[in-house]
Amino acid sequence: MQPIVQMRAGKIAGTAGLSAPDTTRFLGIPYARAGRFEAPQPVEPWQGVLPGDRFGKQCPQQYGSKVRRDVLESEIYGEECLCLNVYRPEVETTAPLPVMVWIHGGAFMAGGANSYDASRLAAEGGIIVVTINYRVGVLGFVNFAEALGISAIPSNLGLRDQIAALEWVRDNIEAFGGDPSRVTICGQSAGSMSISLLMLSPAARGLFHGAIMQSGAVSLIHDRERSVRDARRFAEVLKLDQGSLNRLKTMDITDLMAAQVAVGGQLTNAIPAAPWYDGDVLPATFEEALTHDTAPVPLLAGSTRDEIRLFDLMPGDILPSKWPDLEALLRDQLAPEHAERILSAYPRSKKGRIALGSDLTFVMPTRHFAERHAARQPTWFYRFDYAHPIAGATHGLDLTLFWPFTGLKMALARGGPDSGRRAALGKRMRAHIASFVKHGNPGDSWPRYEPDDRKVWLYALEDGIAANPEAQRYAAWAGRDVEPGRDK
Repeated sequence: MQPIVQMRAGKIAGTAGLSAPDTTRFLGIPYARAGRFEAPQPVEPWQGVLPGDRFGKQCPQQYGSKVRRDVLESEIYGEECLCLNVYRPEVETTAPLPVMVWIHGGAFMAGGANSYDASRLAAEGGIIVVTINYRVGVLGFVNFAEALGISAIPSNLGLRDQIAALEWVRDNIEAFGGDPSRVTICGQSAGSMSISLLMLSPAARGLFHGAIMQSGAVSLIHDRERSVRDARRFAEVLKLDQGSLNRLKTMDITDLMAAQVAVGGQLTNAIPAAPWYDGDVLPATFEEALTHDTAPVPLLAGSTRDEIRLFDLMPGDILPSKWPDLEALLRDQLAPEHAERILSAYPRSKKGRIALGSDLTFVMPTRHFAERHAARQPTWFYRFDYAHPIAGATHGLDLTLFWPFTGLKMALARGGPDSGRRAALGKRMRAHIASFVKHGNPGDSWPRYEPDDRKVWLYALEDGIAANPEAQRYAAWAGRDVEPGRDK
């Protein structure tokens, strides 16, 4: 018999989990509604029982040089995408279960919740897992309001969607057996950057009680000037002006995505749509973000050792990874002696370039964020050292061990089958995450990250602990990050 849950807006029926039979999935739950370029609003109540046996649609997206209709409007993609999935373990308990909310990555341009089957994590960890969709790309992260003078378009719609999803969790998760006072947000890449931004957002305060950041922090979004400049590029391609609100809302989605492709083609080491410091949902500037109080919650954060290798192997150039680009960023944004001190910490070799590119984009910003947070709240930090035979410990490799991805392509991406020591590593990672969600720490054997010794957990086929790894490189940065998304 299908379990039925009564939410505020209506009822939904669950279905059995895939990767773990002792779980129930409630798929495709609408958490908000929003017209194009409008803020999310509560869903309208419905009658009857919503079948929760299929995923809702993911946001239309275009990540590449050609417009593909199948990722814009289809059974899988569409603009009515503000939906989420709930994975519940079937365990006997008299107490409500802690909750993890997963925010997917994808460079703020792509991705969706439906790729992440959380059944195994829920079953192994004894936690409820919620995976959410939100608007990406031109639909979620272009500053048309300031570029065109159209105040009716809210800023950072994709982040507003994430906050609306957390409000839904606060208001509804108890009906699924979850504890709304024990909610941990977790994300990787753009999802991790989203976590760092939610940690700063007044609108998200009180909606979560723990945070997990996997590769990414506040430095890889846009400043206000950059957001306006890129939105004007969209306006030029689409021939928009201050009177174009209705046209923006009604034009064919392929025209919007074609403009996204065109604007992306004008950029180097950048993406055409990303969150920006708006002085509303977020602080007004990057400098304000660095001094802004973070949410008073425990934090688990980390990165992979060779983050930038993925971007060496991918087509296009959405992040700086070559020596001239890395040097230019440092010299443009730092004092000359500081830039030279950082550059001197990396050998002029392929290995040195990979280390510098990884540190500049993901590793140091994530660690610096954790260090600032550790001065006020309990914090733990990791480095993912398990290496793919070709790509090394690259960006996103940790996902292939943590989540139950199947098939030959995923085995190749993982560096082998999900078995043996690789499977054991993934299980340890899930156990640490579940412990953090349940108890506010990843386990007794993992020491806190403290400014005096900076102990870091090292994930590998055999885990370890290091005190202040890569200390010389870390000292050279002196807690300062650069912004690839700053306007020039």
